[in-house]
Parts: sequence; structure tokens; C-alpha cells
Amino acid sequence: MIFFLAIFGAPIAYAVVLLTLAVRREWRGLAVSLLFAAAAVMSAVWAMDQSRSSTRGLAFLGFPLMATVGGFLGLAFGRYITSSDVSRRIGAWLGLAAMLALIWFNISGGFKEKTKNSARDATQAAFSAEIRRDRDTITAALKANPGHERAWLDSSVRTRMTDNAFLLAALPNDSMPPGLLDTLANSTDLNIALEAIRNKNTRAETLERVYRTKTYPDYFFQALAAHHNTPPSVLLELYRKPRTIMMLDIWFAGNPSSPREVLDQLSRTATDRSIIAALLENPSLDCGMLTNVAKTLMKTQNRDADNPNVARVAELVPTHCSGKATQ
Repeated sequence: MIFFLAIFGAPIAYAVVLLTLAVRREWRGLAVSLLFAAAAVMSAVWAMDQSRSSTRGLAFLGFPLMATVGGFLGLAFGRYITSSDVSRRIGAWLGLAAMLALIWFNISGGFKEKTKNSARDATQAAFSAEIRRDRDTITAALKANPGHERAWLDSSVRTRMTDNAFLLAALPNDSMPPGLLDTLANSTDLNIALEAIRNKNTRAETLERVYRTKTYPDYFFQALAAHHNTPPSVLLELYRKPRTIMMLDIWFAGNPSSPREVLDQLSRTATDRSIIAALLENPSLDCGMLTNVAKTLMKTQNRDADNPNVARVAELVPTHCSGKATQ
């Protein structure tokens, strides 16, 4: 209750005070008040822009209160700085000091965020460079061990299981053994686990275990929707789930392992060009789905005449429909 009073009640009270003074034509201090309010908000906005937090948008909730504080401080300074009452003049100067402290607090917080971000960027750049070096080392070693790529990778990775840079460099490789991928998919490091399940050699049982046992399965939904080895039952369940990850349909549409029910539904409902394009290149596409897509495209042909999917449908009809015409 106190939170909402501060967030909404104080700004309303400030607006009422300004309106009352304006109605009484008591203009003294109003301009300074609005200037202080604007300065408080602008410094807070700048500080917020330095943050990369996913929740930084919540800072907007505090902006009305920030403007209110700055506004009242400005009102006190503007009205009483020339007062004959010493205590009021002291209060005016204290208001200015408080305003400067507020702006300093916002700006210093913003610079702290910038410094923190710079340090993170430098750390990430160094880590990325290490991954690139390890990737080059792995590529050279695999070329030097023709016919033994999988054995070399298995041995090398198992001796460096705590070296995240080396793991991330090795995981996308086509020679990664399925058993090792199964082990790395259990990693508590989400990036390691994600790269493990993205590898084309990852087994169906590994993918299903990740889907059913990870404490944050949403992080893996896109990779699961795209992977050819994801069990159809998992793909169907994932397709039917309430969406917490956007644009999964394009991955379902392009995955030949997607159940026919999923592909058929997409062929009937998809209007996004990218989703339709992915579906048209899916090896599991059949005449019925192609007919559904053609009907959708016909409905939008007047405002979607440049859609390359129209020409692609025409190319696919002879091979997928065996002489049958789309309706």
C-alpha cells in the first residue's frame, strides 16, 4: 500500500500543488520546479539506459516519483531562495543541495553500470577469443587424425571437462560422440547443455531427458523444436504447450521429425512468409499440406503478390501431388 501511495499518490499531490499555484497565479518557483523535475527524470533515464538488465524497464515505475521529488525540491528553492526569512532561505539551499545529490546519485549509478558493462564486455571478448583459439586447435588436430576424429575428440574433451571455452569450441563438431554429448547435456552450465543438445549427433533419449528434467526447460525449447532427433511425442507436446518462447513455429515447420499433425496445422494456419518457406522445404511436406498452403496464399495474393512462396508452391505441385491440382 505504501509503495503504491509513493508511486502514484505523491505525483498526484505534486500535480495538485502545481495546478493550485497556477490557478492562484502564484508563478514564483513553478518554472524552477518543472526544471528540477525534468532534470531528475532525465538523469534517471540516462542511468537506466546504461543498464543491460532484463528488468530495467521497471525503472519507469519510479520516474513519476523521481519527478515529484525533484519538483518539490525545485519549488522550495524557487519560492524561498529570495525570502526574507532566514530559515526559508536555508531550506531553499538545502533543497538545491538535495537536488544535486539526487542527480549525482543517478549519474554515479549510471557510470557504475557502464564500468561494470565494460568489464563484462572485456571478459566476454577474452572468453570468445579463447573459444576461437581452441576451435582452431581442434580443427588442426582432427585433420591430423583422419579416421580417428571421434576418438580424439572423446579423449580430449574428457580430459578438459571443466574448461568451458574448450567445451564450447568442441561441441558443435560433427565428430562429437553421442555418449559424450549425453554427459555434457547434464551440465549445470546452460550454455554447455544447450550446445550439447544442438549437436546433430545428440540422441533422442538425451533430448527427451533434457525436455523433461531440466529445471529451466524453456531455455532449450528452440533447439528441441529444431532438432531432427527430437522424439515426435516431445515435439507434439512442445507445440501444444502455452508459448513462453516466441517464433518456435518456424523451427517446427522446418523439422522433418515434426508430427504430421503439427505440420498439417501449420500448413492451415501459418501466414508468416518465413514459416511457410520453412514448411515448403520440409522433406515431410505432402500434397495435402501443399494444398493448404496454396489456399492461404490465394487468400492474400492481392496484397502479397511479391511473395516468393507462391512460385515455390507452383514448383512443388508436380512432384508432391502426382498430377493432382490444388483446389
